Formats: sequence, structure tokens, C-alpha cells
Amino acid sequence: MLHDGWRICASSAEEALGVIADDYANLKPGPARMRARLNLALQARNLVQALLNAGEVFEQSTDEQRQVLLPQQNMAPPDVDVWAGVVPLVLVTSFYRPLGDREQPRVAGPGQIWWIDPDTPEAFLETLHQVRWLDVIHMAAASDPGSRYRNLGPNGAAGYWWRPCGAGAGT
Repeated sequence: MLHDGWRICASSAEEALGVIADDYANLKPGPARMRARLNLALQARNLVQALLNAGEVFEQSTDEQRQVLLPQQNMAPPDVDVWAGVVPLVLVTSFYRPLGDREQPRVAGPGQIWWIDPDTPEAFLETLHQVRWLDVIHMAAASDPGSRYRNLGPNGAAGYWWRPCGAGAGT
């Protein structure tokens, strides 16, 4: 796996997260590690969304779409019924059904939703790869080859290929 310009070799998703997330390895499995994954998911969401917003197509967004795409740091996750914006919307699954209390937005027109799923370490690394926050070179056979996130293929999001400099924890 490549993260923040570094190649990380790990035998499990938990071990990889122990390198990526501060103090993750020192946390007991369970709620504390889930909170750490959620915090890292929110950091990744903010970074990926900011990089997507920096593209030329952002100017084609409506004022309403821009308010969703430019969240404030401690703002609640967006509550959107339908996403039709030309810039993909990056969301964290924890806040949307079946895990959270919000309905998952539907996609219309050119809209795409890029999901980050911190529910399990494996799903977390898979979706961080799909939104291009890190590169997973090899994932254990336990990963699902038919990703649950249908608007993203197994190689990530089509049309948005970039490698953020300095992406990752602590940025």
C-alpha cells in the first residue's frame, strides 16, 4: 500500500491502519478503534472533497451544490436527497442508513457519490483506495471484488485520477 508517499507493507488491514492512524495500534479493538477510523474517514473526506472542488468543473456547480461541497470543519454531514452535481460528493457511510440516521442520497444526472466506509478496517482501506486517498497495491483475499459501492469500480473513480501530495493523517 502507498500512503503519504510511503510504501507500507502490512499483513492485515488493522496493521496498516496502525501505521496510518496515530495511536491506532495502541487502541483496544472495538469502539475506540471505530472512533479512530471515523475521525480518519472525516479527515480523508475533507481532503478528497477539497481536491475535487479544486477542479475546473467546480465552477459549473450551482450555489446550492457549492454549499454542500464546501462544508465547514465541524458541520454536520450533508443531508441531501438527490445529488446531481458535476463534482462528486464524498460522504462517510457512518452517518447514512443502515448505520446512521440519514437516508442515503440518490444520484441523478452527472452526479457521483464517493463513499468512505470506516465500519471495518478492510472496508475502510478499500474505500480509501477507491476515493484515491491512498493506493492499495494488494489487499488480502477477504476483500470483496464486487465492491458494495456501485458508482465506483474496483480501480477507483473513473475520470478523477490524482495523487495528492502530503495526503493522509495529520494534513
